[in-house]
Amino acid sequence: MTIIAVVALIGVKTVKASKKEQNASMSVQTVEIKKEDIESHIQATGQILSMDKRDIVSDVEEKIEKLYVEKGDQVEKDQILMKLEETNISYKIKEAEIRLEMQENTLEQLKTDLEMTLSNVEIKYNDAKNTYERNKKLHEANALSKSELDQSKDRMDEINNDYILAKKKLGDGKNRGEVAKQEKQIELARLEVQKLKDDLKKHTIKSPITGTIVDMKISESGIVESHIPLMFIQDVDHLEIVTDINEYDASKIKVGHVVKITGDAFEGKSYDGKVKYVGPFAKTVETGQGKENAVEIKIEIKGIDEYLKPGFSATLDILTKSKKDVFVLPYETIFTKRNGQKVIFTVTDGKVKEHTIKTGIESDLEVEIIGKDMKEKDHVIMNPTEGIKNGDEVSENEGM
Repeated sequence: MTIIAVVALIGVKTVKASKKEQNASMSVQTVEIKKEDIESHIQATGQILSMDKRDIVSDVEEKIEKLYVEKGDQVEKDQILMKLEETNISYKIKEAEIRLEMQENTLEQLKTDLEMTLSNVEIKYNDAKNTYERNKKLHEANALSKSELDQSKDRMDEINNDYILAKKKLGDGKNRGEVAKQEKQIELARLEVQKLKDDLKKHTIKSPITGTIVDMKISESGIVESHIPLMFIQDVDHLEIVTDINEYDASKIKVGHVVKITGDAFEGKSYDGKVKYVGPFAKTVETGQGKENAVEIKIEIKGIDEYLKPGFSATLDILTKSKKDVFVLPYETIFTKRNGQKVIFTVTDGKVKEHTIKTGIESDLEVEIIGKDMKEKDHVIMNPTEGIKNGDEVSENEGM
């Protein structure tokens, strides 16, 4: 009986010793809450491109008469780049002008003939009408037979029909007649001449923009094919950077965000920029990890110089958010509960206190902490686990 009591007493002491040893061994690493400025950045790579680039093509097929530029030349808007031979088109214009002149002469002759015909018929009609009126009086005076009166009436009506027809052919305000038909032929001939003159202008090829000729696909002795690129012009003084940003990061980027631009091709130099365009929709792009949805972003470059060239790649550091003088902590101090609630644990005089928090701006290593009952230099437990509870006694091992 005595032996059993001793054993029990030894067991109780062992349990108490174990608990005391467990509490004494709860050592945690802590960091201090800092109050400082924080920024959120998105890193990306993009390509430097000309804001305005054109492929020079011809609408006509013809031999080159003279080439005025070569690769690398700077050109102004509307500067002549080349001239094509104009012999064929000039001949066609001359033919069309002769046809137009013939149609105009035909119209004048037609008008003259129709006006003369109308005038003659009008005279005949008036004569026939006067004859009928005279015969009508004679018939009423029984000096002329009914058949003779009818003959003069028929003659007048016949000439009247001829008069109406002649008038219709000449035309008037409502009915343009044969004159109108000929005028339409003249209009078609004029259009043909104008079209050929417009084609003549196409034989002189001008630059649509101010820029640099970055490549050429022709020689002075060559023959130009229609709608095949002859040369390529880029405005190298007005550049932009285009990149595709994954849909998660793109949602954080707004027009006006500040960008720092660096690149291997211009090592040692950096440029300021800003976001000037965020695409209105996402597109599917290929990446090293497969396909993903991305949004096109365009960056305006400030202080462009000779070191920046179209086609160069660039590294982009996009500042999306910033705040001054806020509480920040490492990501490793935050514990997320199963219900999604985020908490941190501070240590004061060896005792743990739990704080419900919200996070704000995120940088690469730290995050803004928003909550109550916190102050600068409070000690916060790193890498907390479910085993840490409010009121626990711990020993600190300060880090950072």
